[in-house]
Amino acid sequence: MQEPVYLVSYNFITKTMNFKAILIITGIIIVGLIVKSLVQRGDRNPNNSKRPPASIKPSNYVDNDKMIIVKYASLSDLKTVLGQLCNSYNNKTYRVLPILRQYADSTFVITFPYDIDFETFCYVVNYLYYPIGVNYHPQITAWTTTNTGDSWMKDDLVNKKVMLYIPVEDKEFDNVYLTTSDNVGFKMGFAIGEESKLLETPNKNFRLPDIKLEDLNDKESLPFE
Repeated sequence: MQEPVYLVSYNFITKTMNFKAILIITGIIIVGLIVKSLVQRGDRNPNNSKRPPASIKPSNYVDNDKMIIVKYASLSDLKTVLGQLCNSYNNKTYRVLPILRQYADSTFVITFPYDIDFETFCYVVNYLYYPIGVNYHPQITAWTTTNTGDSWMKDDLVNKKVMLYIPVEDKEFDNVYLTTSDNVGFKMGFAIGEESKLLETPNKNFRLPDIKLEDLNDKESLPFE
């Protein structure tokens, strides 16, 4: 028996409304996840020079081995990019306090004497490679030792000396790649649910930095805040 026209219309309208409701709810969830991701990464406004009171700025060095080596870049470009990073992350607290040293003509080393959390360290490596409004093509490699309390830790990743980088073939722009000292590879995606993806083989094999922290003692320090 054929359903009455009004019942068919009612069922169609109900299904349409339910579909629209699902779309709206899905949209709200997606926007919420995006906002959460942006909040975690900083406000991403490279022009915001607002800073919290100097009284809450760290004053004691924290022993750590975080180091970023940047090659094929200019001093002026790196000053601009590090200034943008500090503008993005230091509005409410002093989250990123790097020191820049020039090691050779186009080779620079960035360290973090007050330390920096692992998640933000990954964001910094990514931003150095993909800055806003700076057209350069650097080679960037970073090193640190992971800790149990760090974000995105897995059994194959925790308490390891790791090397971070972005391969030239990267087309996603929202991640860093990581290789542990025993050559286990991860892609550290910044989208929710994309963190710490184990790779079948690492994109690059682990190597130790060709510059040691003690090699920087006689180099001029340029602090950023």
